[in-house]
Amino acid sequence: MLFPQLPPHCVVICHFQTLLYMENGINTPYQQSHNPISAIGVNVLVVDDDLVCLSIVAAILRAWKYQVVTVKNPLDALATLQLGHNFFHLIVTDVHMLEMNGFKFQKRVQEKFHLPVVNEYLHP
Repeated sequence: MLFPQLPPHCVVICHFQTLLYMENGINTPYQQSHNPISAIGVNVLVVDDDLVCLSIVAAILRAWKYQVVTVKNPLDALATLQLGHNFFHLIVTDVHMLEMNGFKFQKRVQEKFHLPVVNEYLHP
């Protein structure tokens, strides 16, 4: 088991494999089970101001063979994207952050960098 005891305040909902299948034109369970897609070479930027949850999401993605860069706040994430937005394939962000909520961050990313954004929801 990768994470035998997750902190009670971290419930992470993620559909990264589904997104990867959809981007590659695979959209049925039959196709998914008979045509596996590798996450190797897929670069993901993870943004979360909660360091525990940031570490958990990053570890899960790394276990699935994604290449992961972590950032603690959305303003730093925007600066990181400005420097190397062609490097990333996907952004994962928390919805509840102090500097800028995940939905505003998502809007800026999609307007300026045209990258897919997955929002994660963390519940106390």
